[in-house]
Amino acid sequence: MSSGFDSFSLALFTSLAPAGVVAFIVLACARLGTRNHDAAVRIDRMIALPFSVALVGFIASATHLGTPANALHVFSGIGRSPLSNEVLSAVAFLFLVGSYWMTAFKQRFPDAVAKPWLALSCVAGVVLITATSTAYSVHTVPTWDTPYSPANLVLSALLAGPILGMLFLEIARARIFRLEIGLLAAACLALIVGTVVLAMHDASLSLVANNEIAATSLAPRYPAAIAAHLVLGIAGVAAAGLSLRRGQAARLTLILRTAASVLALAAVLVTRIVFYNLHMTVGF
Repeated sequence: MSSGFDSFSLALFTSLAPAGVVAFIVLACARLGTRNHDAAVRIDRMIALPFSVALVGFIASATHLGTPANALHVFSGIGRSPLSNEVLSAVAFLFLVGSYWMTAFKQRFPDAVAKPWLALSCVAGVVLITATSTAYSVHTVPTWDTPYSPANLVLSALLAGPILGMLFLEIARARIFRLEIGLLAAACLALIVGTVVLAMHDASLSLVANNEIAATSLAPRYPAAIAAHLVLGIAGVAAAGLSLRRGQAARLTLILRTAASVLALAAVLVTRIVFYNLHMTVGF
């Protein structure tokens, strides 16, 4: 990494894009399961929201390339480079979801076309999360090349993504109570397991060093970041849980879910920034 901004831009990508993918899958599942035409139309319109979240993350990640021309070098490694595979999967996901959203504005958009398109987009989203989670399995960077790296990213997506999905369902006026209970449970479980995995990753750093530096010196505030992750995550899950109360004003539900989404994304971002600060090669 050549600058702090590079680290921050990549942290934004790996916080926003996986969360946006999961939120999209939430909306897609709601769309696939609904029999109400008006609700289906509203959900189709709201697909722009998770698409935008993932797109902002992708644009942020592009800033560390230096110049747009460097993107050509990224695509030249497709099939052999984890980074190239990650970029290709991101482009494929964004293309499928973006084109679906634009096509859905047709007055008559048949389910026979919409449902397979949504299913394919969900598969592309899963591929994107998988590619992103394994992009840092680089043997020359021992602080990243651990089982904790992909686990952390997937669990972060399962923390922020379901909460974002709950917000987008509220905006689309397409709430499904059982689905939302499941989303809240998934986010809560991801927070608990994710915090444990983060702590295990931090503990493993004491065994990593090269000929110049110990890994623990790269991120001395990792335990504080993990604590912040837990506190912010609990606050986010709690706000999302309060939004499930029946009979409350729609405006309050929207406020609670917006706050929950911000808190969940902040919980993810704080640890992603530390992850990139841990960049350390094996030395010489």
